[in-house]
Amino acid sequence: MVSYLADTNVLVYAFKGIEPYAGWVRKAIEQKTLFFSSIVVAEFLEGAQADEEISLKMLLDNLETLSVDRVIAEEAAKYRKLFNRKSKKIWMSDCMIAATCKVNSLTLVTADKKDYPMDDITIKRLK
Repeated sequence: MVSYLADTNVLVYAFKGIEPYAGWVRKAIEQKTLFFSSIVVAEFLEGAQADEEISLKMLLDNLETLSVDRVIAEEAAKYRKLFNRKSKKIWMSDCMIAATCKVNSLTLVTADKKDYPMDDITIKRLK
């Protein structure tokens, strides 16, 4: 079975009840195929309302959150160097999310595939 890492935008839309994001997150939780990156958690909490913050923390108590370790950090740095040379500016946080997927063999689920120009990870775009 495929396991997924949800991008921050998917989480934001899901918490707002926007489909197909909310339904997809619910299904992935039920199937126990959803992981979060500590980067996604930080980005979400930065803009979360108090009730969303409480709900996310309750959700995280039941799901695995993957931290950025040295291997992920090194992969993220490679992505950043590569795409900055190609004049495709990419955020370090997106590089770390992509590296987390690569290192853990996860499919990245996002609403905006253009943020992830990597060709060595699997990306699923919800729309």
